[in-house]
Amino acid sequence: MREAPVGLRPGAGYDHRAPRILGIFAGWRLQAYGCALAAVYAGLLLHFYLGGAWITDPAGVPIYSDFTDAWVAGIEALRGKAALIYEPGEFIRIRSALLGPRDFFYPNWPYPPTFLLILAPFGALPYLYAFVSWGVVTLLGCITVVLLIARQRPAIGLLLASPYTLWNFLAGQNGFLTASVLGASLLCLERRPVLAGVFVGCLTYKPQFGILLPVALVASNQWRALISAVATIGLLAGASIVAFGSAPWLAFPRNLVVQCGLNLFVGSDSNWGLLQTIYGLARYLGCVAVLAGVAQIVTTAGLGLIVWSVCRSQLRYVLKAATLSAATLIATPSAFAYDLAAIAIPIAFLASDQLRHGFLRGEQTILLVLFGVVLTLLVIFADRPVGTTFGAVPLGPVVMFGLLGIALRRAWCCGDRRRFSANFCETILATGD
Repeated sequence: MREAPVGLRPGAGYDHRAPRILGIFAGWRLQAYGCALAAVYAGLLLHFYLGGAWITDPAGVPIYSDFTDAWVAGIEALRGKAALIYEPGEFIRIRSALLGPRDFFYPNWPYPPTFLLILAPFGALPYLYAFVSWGVVTLLGCITVVLLIARQRPAIGLLLASPYTLWNFLAGQNGFLTASVLGASLLCLERRPVLAGVFVGCLTYKPQFGILLPVALVASNQWRALISAVATIGLLAGASIVAFGSAPWLAFPRNLVVQCGLNLFVGSDSNWGLLQTIYGLARYLGCVAVLAGVAQIVTTAGLGLIVWSVCRSQLRYVLKAATLSAATLIATPSAFAYDLAAIAIPIAFLASDQLRHGFLRGEQTILLVLFGVVLTLLVIFADRPVGTTFGAVPLGPVVMFGLLGIALRRAWCCGDRRRFSANFCETILATGD
């Protein structure tokens, strides 16, 4: 009998046989299936574009979408009028002047002024080119990071096959950018902590995805990364003040509070299926804001304990990174379907570990089920208008908990279970004290 790969104890559930489920997990098949789905997605995008339902209408006028606001913000940043986009009335007026009167479903600009440093170059392009360039450039960044993590070409096919990849392209959103920065920070953390800190600092353009990162850095004694992150935040803030003035920073907190109110505290008749978080799931199931908030806080606190325990353990780093990246996407109270394009990062770290150490029994089935659930939702809601999301059911946290469970199961099986359990119990007891 073949010995279990290093790191998985004999009898820990390692499947000594070759991948069985239709051979799907053979490398060349993963690449073929992924690229085939990506071709289908590309056909859909082309169909939507030629039909005047995506990017621009038949007259060439921009169709209002998530990217439209980012493009307008880039234009105003280049004009030296960045402060205006933080005034809801002015923001609506500016968009109406560029796009004509319409229903702007995002009245606020909730991003920090540092994000404008990235958006300004795209504001210099015509809308069509800006939209396509944004999607392609951020996707290439995400592909590069995923390939560096997994170090296998089939990882590209898997990334392109993700339904969340399609939705991010449809919306022109920043999920690929979030995935790139989060993945790069974890890729560098073990050996290049200062560079990792730079990427952590860059992630503050969307601060809700950094909730657990300080916990992980402190738990693993990555003080150089933490200092580097703080320094990067300061440098980015300083650069944005030099470029756009201090007025955007004075208005930003107010806009952020207003946007949180729109996303988290609106009436019970809101479409909570769009919010792919524990909070969104609780509201979707009928919970009031307070109970949903408690559910999110308890979940985030529990994830913090798990991350602290895992990062202080002697586990393989790749499992720590898989656990942290999966937990990061669950811990935030505000995430939408396009944000879950970052699901590629925990999957890439898990794939890296599976390629080196083998699958555990049942892992292939779990992964196929998770992918099948998301793909089924995409098919079910394929007939909806392009402006609505297939994420009409908030199953994002369910999928992410599935990936987190796989990572924790591998952590449980790869070493001394008693040591791992004791470390987790010590973390809980220390918190209680």
